[in-house]
Amino acid sequence: MTVAEKTGAPSPGGTAGHAKTVLISVIGLHLVAETALTPFLPQLFQRLYGIEDPEATGLYIWICRIVGLAALPLWGLAARHWPLHKLVLAGLCGSAVLDLLLGLAPSYAAYTVLSTLIVTTNSALLLAYPAFIAEHGDASEGGERARLAAVCTLVVVFHLSVVVSTMVGAGVLALPEPRIGISAFAVLDTLLAVLTYRILGRRPDMKTGGSAADGASEAAPAQTGAAAAPGARSPNRGSWFMMLAYAALIGVAFDFSVNVARPFFTEFSDSLGSGSVGSAVLFFLPSVSALAVLPLVRRCYDLLGDRLLPLALTVGATGLAWTWLADALPGLVGSRLLFGVGLGLGQVAVELRMFRATGTKGPAFTAVETARSAGLLAAPLAATAAVSYDLALPLAVAAAVQVGAAALSMRRTRSAATPAPATPDSAVSEAGATRPAISGQAGPVPAVPESQGPPPALTAPSPAYSEEKHR
Repeated sequence: MTVAEKTGAPSPGGTAGHAKTVLISVIGLHLVAETALTPFLPQLFQRLYGIEDPEATGLYIWICRIVGLAALPLWGLAARHWPLHKLVLAGLCGSAVLDLLLGLAPSYAAYTVLSTLIVTTNSALLLAYPAFIAEHGDASEGGERARLAAVCTLVVVFHLSVVVSTMVGAGVLALPEPRIGISAFAVLDTLLAVLTYRILGRRPDMKTGGSAADGASEAAPAQTGAAAAPGARSPNRGSWFMMLAYAALIGVAFDFSVNVARPFFTEFSDSLGSGSVGSAVLFFLPSVSALAVLPLVRRCYDLLGDRLLPLALTVGATGLAWTWLADALPGLVGSRLLFGVGLGLGQVAVELRMFRATGTKGPAFTAVETARSAGLLAAPLAATAAVSYDLALPLAVAAAVQVGAAALSMRRTRSAATPAPATPDSAVSEAGATRPAISGQAGPVPAVPESQGPPPALTAPSPAYSEEKHR
């Protein structure tokens, strides 16, 4: 049941199930569109513009990433004033026009400029992530379990998009005229824009007074007559910022450790005699392993709770360290499978921690995502520096960083579990000691009449915003 349904807000034009389908489709399109052509850019530039210099590809990728890093906070600020689904719709419409023009770009410079504009509009599609989580109903008694199911769906889509994007990119490059394939993305953008408008676009935009946490406790009603004393607001805001900082640090460390080991892995595995085909299989093996363990995530979470995060990160770090030390193919296969187990469980646990801190409102989510994007930018630089000493060293760096993330997540769990001074309104702890009816909140929430229920899903409030970002 969605938050909109809980408050009785009508949802014209489509059911909650249709809304989830549209949003997950937008997320899938974003993942595929961002990565489909990346592995084939050198060949694409050679065919379209006769450019064979590999530095042109590197320059193009860096410009796009930096522009994306700058654009996402702007969409987060916009989410303070407009509902998330309207911003997603604007991004889809802009991307449709620009994707059509991209296929017609007459030069490398024009292609780069249009691509940076597409990155800007595509950044709005990241807001479909918190919108999708909101559709699962954060304020319900089973809110944490519903959120867990939503995050598992996101992780499945992520891993499937790796395969789909590779196939799409190869298909575009195989066309007699690749420009047609590039412009074809505009058709998907347009179709999803129409569906987004028909199913989500006519929902009422109910505004709320907001909260200090800017969405981290979206179930909390706006404070009215019996508001907390002014002196009590600062600790709440401070604890929320601390929770947000922990979520961002853990996310940055996780994304960095996963990506720093990738650029030179196939070269490393080939040095152990895997061959080109074997290297490709070993590269994707963790994704296969991650998908295999996802059906067990709910049971693991029921048994371990918040301990799942440090445990998953420790398993992933062990797999990375084993890969670093492997000197034969059997060890390499075993280590990649083990790393995939930690990757699958870790992705779910990291996203749960992030959404618990940010809630499902745009500004806080984009703040954390911006920080995580910065980690993604640093990963290839660190990998290049490490490989100059030893081909396997990026794997050791990845293992060490993931161990640090595991330690950080354990420290956060302990500090959150420390008993706080008794207050009538104590509602939540980061370790998971949450009142069932308000799972995902970041701080004390005053009791108010039930009639002041949570806002409908996909509607961003206009409270104070600290400002992301990443991955």
